[in-house]
Amino acid sequence: MRVLFTVWPAPAHLNTMVPLALALQAKGHEVRVASHPDLAGAVTATGLTAVALEAAGGMPALSTGGDYVPGEAEREQLAAVWDVSPDERRQWTMVTTYLLTTLRMFHPVRLAPDDPHPGVDGLVDFARAWRPHLVLWDPCWPAAAVAARCSGAAQARLLWGPDYWQWARDKCERHAAGMAAAGVADPLLEPLRTAAHRYDVEADDELLFGQWTIDPTLEDVRLAATTRTLPMRRLPHTAPAVVPDWLLRPAPRPRVALSLGMSGRDFWSNDALVGALLETVAGLDVEVVATLNERQLTGVKVPDNVRVISYLPLNELLPHCSAIIHHGGGGTFTAAVAHRVPQLIEVDDGPEAEFYAACAVRHGAGLPLSHTKDSVPEMRERLLSVLNDPSFRRGAHSLYADWAAMPSPRDVVPALERLVELGAPSAGRP
Repeated sequence: MRVLFTVWPAPAHLNTMVPLALALQAKGHEVRVASHPDLAGAVTATGLTAVALEAAGGMPALSTGGDYVPGEAEREQLAAVWDVSPDERRQWTMVTTYLLTTLRMFHPVRLAPDDPHPGVDGLVDFARAWRPHLVLWDPCWPAAAVAARCSGAAQARLLWGPDYWQWARDKCERHAAGMAAAGVADPLLEPLRTAAHRYDVEADDELLFGQWTIDPTLEDVRLAATTRTLPMRRLPHTAPAVVPDWLLRPAPRPRVALSLGMSGRDFWSNDALVGALLETVAGLDVEVVATLNERQLTGVKVPDNVRVISYLPLNELLPHCSAIIHHGGGGTFTAAVAHRVPQLIEVDDGPEAEFYAACAVRHGAGLPLSHTKDSVPEMRERLLSVLNDPSFRRGAHSLYADWAAMPSPRDVVPALERLVELGAPSAGRP
């Protein structure tokens, strides 16, 4: 079986897909990973084969992402038409500041049918030439579903977090009349419609949601969904690195990891957050290992009990740690769960963090932090509680048990084989 993965060009998105891609490859299937040329090196470093998508006019540079962010007026209009409640502000923020931005980068809406379509044409050309049996795609790149339909392949989304797309689509359907009266276009389907029409493909919900969805999130982190879902345990995967000798030696005092994720390293400095967290751990009888780069540390004083290393895989670091302080990204959260490490999750860094923090609290596996609302003494007290109260370690074991009960990527491979063999499900959502 030939399987084509399409991934939005961020290492954090790639890392979610790698374990399943390697499991398919180990079973003897041919695997290709298509993305922006800038991600090709990261793909090949995993042992997978990259397809660098090129197009006439060139692919948008990732540094231009700010050009695609919805304006404040558009965001507020959507909030009003969708009647977003205070309890839904996290989902709305994630959709309107991140998901729509990533969607529009490679699915531009103001193109004539004869214009080159970067992010779409290369995918369709490759799929028609290679003829995959199955296309598994990042929800930020639904043009892969167009390529699947053009080449006759079965296709499914592979999520990397809660299904915000489903939440947004439900809002569109529930408030369709209000959107029409206000002249508001469907923000999800409209960018995809241009690509679909270019290839005489119907722009329907199957292009947005796949014929089924592979969901690697824990059950109590998921948003309500009506899509066909195949659950899969998310395995923590990170880029390789050389393990330093000091990590293998027993630490004389509790070791605490501090990580703000891969995307934070690449796209923002987190200067206020970094300063607050370093001030929190300063002077405590702990050894902090902070995986921060030079840009994140600009203008910040590093305490004596903090060891800075620009990059160290969490799979190597966390087995030697008593706790982790992090930004609430899905990959970091999963790594902590997999290694049964109690967590302190900073919830100001993005709306996704609140979902993971709430999950950790429900299991007694961690506590939230807010560097904008909590004082340094308050954050320090929470860290000491997580380190000294054995109930947090028991909670981390409880969370691990839920995670371990999910099917692994290797377990999912036979299910994918059967689904492709049986033929694609009927179009649309059940």
